[in-house]
Amino acid sequence: MLNRAFLVLILVTMVLGGRAVAAQVSQRQSPQSASEYIKALEDPEREKWQQPEAVIDSLELRLGDEVVDLGAGSGYFTLRLAQVVGPAGKVYAVDIDPQMLAYIDRRVEEEKLDNVQTILADPHDPKLGSSSVDMIFMCNVLHHISDRDKYYPLLARALRPAGRLVDIDFRQGKLPCGPSVEVKVAKKAVIKEVEPFGFRLVKEFDFLKYQYFLIFER
Repeated sequence: MLNRAFLVLILVTMVLGGRAVAAQVSQRQSPQSASEYIKALEDPEREKWQQPEAVIDSLELRLGDEVVDLGAGSGYFTLRLAQVVGPAGKVYAVDIDPQMLAYIDRRVEEEKLDNVQTILADPHDPKLGSSSVDMIFMCNVLHHISDRDKYYPLLARALRPAGRLVDIDFRQGKLPCGPSVEVKVAKKAVIKEVEPFGFRLVKEFDFLKYQYFLIFER
């Protein structure tokens, strides 16, 4: 599902003036590398181009919604989503890295949030129940998923009728952040890939500097 072979290269290229941020899900070999990755994901510089508050507003979530943060990483979006859906809602932070999930659990405890549940996923299975959620949110994740034609049906199954799939990922070409050009998934390719699995594009936003932002409906 999630190939992180180039993560080390991305981390090495981070500098104070223009840090690169990879996807939210990662494989690491030591607690030190996990700590470095978390630091990269939570870098204040990221907010300038990621615009998390504008992203959250664009989702038009409602109190009580149940949302998946797929490839949650450090919980950069998880905690923000949890604030919006409120105590009656739920956010499932899904990742294949137990160190990332442990970090999210600590943050959730510190913030005294009762509506976040972490899920340790399999590389080829997000471990989501059938018709269990209203939205699946992915930011900087899709380009790491292999065998997407087998993965999309699992996401479709997890969504309730009219549920939404959100994909934010890096645009084509060389950018000061994000993965190498070779592994990026073009916007048009994403739209074409998901259609056979019952998804249709209902909204697109272009306010992010380096990323496309697509919302599909099941």
